Amino acid sequence: MTSPGETTAGLCRLCRHRRIVTSKRGSEFLYCRRSEVDSAFPRYPHLPVLRCEGFVGTPDEDAPC
Repeated sequence: MTSPGETTAGLCRLCRHRRIVTSKRGSEFLYCRRSEVDSAFPRYPHLPVLRCEGFVGTPDEDAPC
């Protein structure tokens, strides 16, 4: 089973504001923590997210190549 954080999430896969939520049945969903402080961001965005004004890369993604 592919986790939403692995391939299908688009930008969310690399964003430091994401949190993976697992249901009691084992389904996984991406939760956007930006939604807690800004209602412009959906709690559970439709995937894949290809463009997001709130995107901030994870520390590994921020590092220069």
